[in-house]
Amino acid sequence: MILTVLAGRQETEWFDIEVDDDYSVQHLKLMLGLRIFREAPGDGVQYIMEAKFPEGLWFPVEDCQQLTGAGLREGCIIRIQRAFSTTEEEAPVFGRRSLFQNTQNE
Repeated sequence: MILTVLAGRQETEWFDIEVDDDYSVQHLKLMLGLRIFREAPGDGVQYIMEAKFPEGLWFPVEDCQQLTGAGLREGCIIRIQRAFSTTEEEAPVFGRRSLFQNTQNE
């Protein structure tokens, strides 16, 4: 499948990648982390990934699945962010905010 990766906070920075449907989410995060951040995650570093369909809303992509099982399909847009933490636990859903959230009042 071909996915579009947003590489920065501006939607003008992007590139397309082709990956096998049976890739794991964790493998894709590692591959993108190396390409975007130019380093493998070290201790206390996690990658958070979100995806959306061209006219859809962003949704979190869970680590424990293959790409298709996580809801990714041909044409999805994905983005990744580094998170620094001293724990492996994730924040509860009600405590999460979207990556790159627009903080301006419209």
